[in-house]
Amino acid sequence: MQSLLQIFQDTKEVLCKYDYYIHIQKRILHLTNSETKIPHLMGLQYLGKKNQFSGDYGTYAIKKQRITMESVEKLVRKYYKTEEKQRRMLEMIYRKLDNLGELGEMFSSYSRLYLYEKGQNGDSEFQSDYLLVHENGKKILHLGLVKSKKGKDIYHCNSFMTTYQNDRDRDSFYRNLPQRYEIIKIVREDKDTKHKEVIYQSVEAEQREQVGIEKMMAAAGILADKKLIKAVMRLNKKFGIYLTIDMLRDEKGLLAKCTDKRDKVLVSEFLSLWEEKDNSV
Repeated sequence: MQSLLQIFQDTKEVLCKYDYYIHIQKRILHLTNSETKIPHLMGLQYLGKKNQFSGDYGTYAIKKQRITMESVEKLVRKYYKTEEKQRRMLEMIYRKLDNLGELGEMFSSYSRLYLYEKGQNGDSEFQSDYLLVHENGKKILHLGLVKSKKGKDIYHCNSFMTTYQNDRDRDSFYRNLPQRYEIIKIVREDKDTKHKEVIYQSVEAEQREQVGIEKMMAAAGILADKKLIKAVMRLNKKFGIYLTIDMLRDEKGLLAKCTDKRDKVLVSEFLSLWEEKDNSV
């Protein structure tokens, strides 16, 4: 079993090292997080006194190992009197801790995004503005996104839950939500290097992009085959942008976007195909 500190560090690597841009129809949600959000996602707000292990306090306690996996059960036994309540709290906390490691997959594979309208579901304890839902086998992961005070369309994570297909209330978090948005794509941006990469794109979005590239090439008088189009799509995905004809012709500019050997290989493979086609125009 992983330690609380290791779970914290692994979650920080996914949520805090990167910003995520979630593209839905006519909107882009900018998801950004700091490490102080993680204790809440881990369920540590249910331990001890109010806010004892939340935010800055929880982050400090985890880093200094003032709270450990071994002390979780002790704190639940101390602050929850009945055995049934203790069992339920431990189950909820362990579900969070056991599944936070799947957040990376949640962002990079098919998920659904539900809009939560608080005014239409006043009885719910769920306090997020959006809910990202991901089904992985028998598990259903739920990540809540709440509006930030920093600006329009900026969000951060404020809840994480896991249910299972055999749970009677497996869909309780989104059962009555009035609207659902399909995710078109998710772009991940490294906060330090500002390098962007498309880590998820729907089949429909890929098809639209392919048609767009074909039309762009035709307008430039370039007869593009499937191999060249796929090479351009790989670059678009790797760099998280839609490359125009001028950008594709800028060899130095493409190489400047590379951050590692894999990027350079992709660019080199494209340039060898592009040179032949572009010179024939």
